[in-house]
Order: sequence, then C-alpha cells, then structure tokens
Amino acid sequence: MKVACIQSQIHNDLKRCYTEIETLVKNLLEQYKKCDIICLPERWTPYQKDFEDNIQNEKGQNYLFIKKLAQDNQINVISGALWEKRKNLKKPKITAYFIDKNGDEIGHQDKIHLYSYEREKFESGNELKLFNFKDHLFAILICFDMAFFETPRLATENGADILFSPTQIREEGLDNWNTYLKARALENRIPVVACNSVGTYYRRKYLGNSKIISFFKEYISPSKLNIIEGPIGSGYIYDDVDLIFPKKLRNIRLDEQINKNKIKVIIN
Repeated sequence: MKVACIQSQIHNDLKRCYTEIETLVKNLLEQYKKCDIICLPERWTPYQKDFEDNIQNEKGQNYLFIKKLAQDNQINVISGALWEKRKNLKKPKITAYFIDKNGDEIGHQDKIHLYSYEREKFESGNELKLFNFKDHLFAILICFDMAFFETPRLATENGADILFSPTQIREEGLDNWNTYLKARALENRIPVVACNSVGTYYRRKYLGNSKIISFFKEYISPSKLNIIEGPIGSGYIYDDVDLIFPKKLRNIRLDEQINKNKIKVIIN
C-alpha cells in the first residue's frame, strides 16, 4: 500500500491552511505519481480563543474541503480529526473521516480515548471501525488511542493490516510518542502510519516528524522495523508499505499469546 503523511503548518487563517495542504499534496503527487492513501494530522486548522468557535456543524466546511481535495487529486484521504457538533449529543465529537478518490465518504472513526481537557469538552467514541481497501483492512486510531494497547490490539485481532493515526503531539511528548508507535507496531506486528501536527500555539510547539513504520522483509525473530521519518516542520513523507510479510509475523505473534486470565497472580 502506497501511503503518505501530509504534515502541514497550522496558520492563523483557515484559507492558508487549505492552500498549504493543497500545495503539499500536489508536490507529493508530482514526486511519487501514485499514492493510495494520504493521512492528515489530528489538528491542521487554526485555534480560536473561544472554544465554541473551533466547533463546526457535522460535515461542515472542513469536511467539504477534504472531499474536494480527494476528488480534485483523485486520491483517498484520511481527514485528520475534525471537531463537530452532532445531533442529539450535548458535546461535540472528534472525528476522522475516510474519503475515497471520488470524494465520497466511506466512513468515519470517532476518537475513543480522550486526552486531558478533551474529556470535559467532547463526547468519546465507543466503536472501533475497520475500513476495507483493496482487500486489506485498516483502522484509524486518533492520537491518544495509540497510547493504550487495547485499541491497536483489538484492530489487529479483527483483521487490520495497517494502522493510521492522525496525531497532535507537542515537542515534549515526542520521545514517548516514538516509543508508543514502535511498541504498537512490534507487539502487534503491524505497520503504523502516524501523521503529526505542525505549529505553535498557546506556547506549545508541534514539530511534525511524522512516522511510517513497517517491517524489513525476512527478519522474523527478532523482527526489524523500517522507520521513515518526516521533517521537523511542514512537509510530507511517503512509503510503499508491504502488507503481506507482516501477516506472517502477526500470525506467529498472536499464536504466542497467553490468556492473561489463566495466569495466577500471587501476592506474597
């Protein structure tokens, strides 16, 4: 699967954010010609001081921009995370959409693990969805969803071949984030595509440095990670990820599991 991360700069003006994403996608496709799926960061739009000004109606302006981006470039897009109002819910949702190259919505994934202040402001998701693409399944795990082993493992056990993760990790958290990503790839023997935000706001720096993590073929025990890293700042990364060899690794790893309920815990 040919995949890319588009880590665009967050500008104060939304139209500039749109323009930068369009330019990065154009440059990507000029360099690599063909790409199956591009993933945007969790946050690629400006922050407004009034929290409510950051929330759009369901399938609002940012959603429509993503649909047009996909259609204009004939490419499948994971939208990053959009903050949206939902009917019959008191709080908004944090949602990633998967839009196909025709601009049609295939589905969406709500953020399940809410981070810090998000627990007060947003409604968490309670469903993990798997998306079918060219006979392969993938999951979208938004940022903090990758910090817990349960969600990636659940996706893996239900047939996912690759995990996409739109993220928003500030500078101080990059070391932990790198550890989480490698751990999730190794413990599940599954490729991971993680696209991080770029920008500075509220005195917090977001540097990008996105990751595409896959496996070197024929390295079985121990498995050997192939890691493509994005730049510090605006840019993109691309890789043609082998999804067949990791299946062999995954079958071995999942067969090695021990049911934790069969392990006795003894406190002396």
